[in-house]
Order: sequence, then C-alpha cells, then structure tokens
Amino acid sequence: MATQTLDARRSLRSAIIAQEQYIGEIDLQQASAVLSATITPPARRGEARVEYRSMCTYEIFEADDAQSVVIEQGEAFALNRSTEGILLIMGKAPQNKQSIEVHTSRFGWGKTVNVFEVRWSKPVQVESLGQLYLVGCRRTFGPCHYLSF
Repeated sequence: MATQTLDARRSLRSAIIAQEQYIGEIDLQQASAVLSATITPPARRGEARVEYRSMCTYEIFEADDAQSVVIEQGEAFALNRSTEGILLIMGKAPQNKQSIEVHTSRFGWGKTVNVFEVRWSKPVQVESLGQLYLVGCRRTFGPCHYLSF
C-alpha cells in the first residue's frame, strides 16, 4: 500500500508541477487515490459530483468591458465534475472569482471548452510533491465542443 501511494505521488508530480511543458499520460487511478482524503465532503456540495479524472489545459484570464486578457496558462488535473462545476488539482492557486477557461479532451480529435469562476482553493501538502492546490470552480459558460489538430 505504501509503495502504491509513493508511486501515485510521483505520477501526480510529473503531471502537475511541470505546467509550462507538455505532460504525458499518467495513471489516473493512482492520482485520484493520492488526494481522495482531501476532497470536499459531499454534504457541502450543491449537486452530485461524478468522478472524472483527466488532464486538461487551462487559461486564467481577466476581462473588462472591451476585452479579455490571458494572464496565465498551463495544465491541471480534473478530479471530478458536476453539471455546474469541476474540481481541479493545480500547481498554482488562482484567486477567488477569477475566470478560468478549461479545455478537456473528448472523443478522437474533439475538445470541449468551459469557462468557470474560481470559487475556492485549498493548499494540499503532498509528501515528495510539495504544495499543490485543490481548486473548486463553478461553470459560467459552456460547454462548447471543437476539433483540435
């Protein structure tokens, strides 16, 4: 059991802290197991969440009346989702109420984009990985499906 946990932490580290570079596939079962004890209890949620476990890309942006500007981009790991929200694991914590555009893979070349508002973030210290962040988000726009080549 201890070996499986250590391997899961190593896999998760390779997926989260290298935000600026391409990240290959990781064992999603192990990554979920590492942080399962830190997830918000279902009693605090407004709706049921479904296990999702997938790598995704994101862009954090700020918008004013005339335009929106991307201030950060990278990769995150989605743990679960609901019809109106998603739980991400990220290497950096976005600020509450920031907008985050999340791109997830779907069948074949397909991608889906949703825009979320960051509702909360919680630091999680993972041995050998350092500090990561659980980030709870609420959907504000989407889904929009598109092809990626």
